[in-house]
Amino acid sequence: MTDARESADHVSVHLTDCGHQDAGAVFGVLEAVFPEAGPPRSETSPGAPGAGPMIWCMTVDTRTRLGEGAAQPGRASLSGTVTADLFGAADPVRQVKEELERAFAAELRGHVSGEHEMELRLRLATRTGS
Repeated sequence: MTDARESADHVSVHLTDCGHQDAGAVFGVLEAVFPEAGPPRSETSPGAPGAGPMIWCMTVDTRTRLGEGAAQPGRASLSGTVTADLFGAADPVRQVKEELERAFAAELRGHVSGEHEMELRLRLATRTGS
């Protein structure tokens, strides 16, 4: 479902393979950098019987990205790895990816680029070392 208020500056962020606390850590980083991020929500995977895998979702408005001089969130801790799927126009997706890479160890797990949109998958973990 696409919100009518969404624009090419919005990125849909879907998290899987994690619990509420890890989803909160990732979304907390995004909310600190993009103050107009939509409220997080959770859904069960379609077609999953019973209490299937949880998908955590948020829409980020990249127009509200805080500038270089603003206080940036530090590194965040996760209890394990988190899979993050980013959907949107190429430049906004890159902006969200950059902020996730600042806070976490991020490994690119795949991407698909279309004429107007990009889909990107990252595996996030707690950053170790300097």
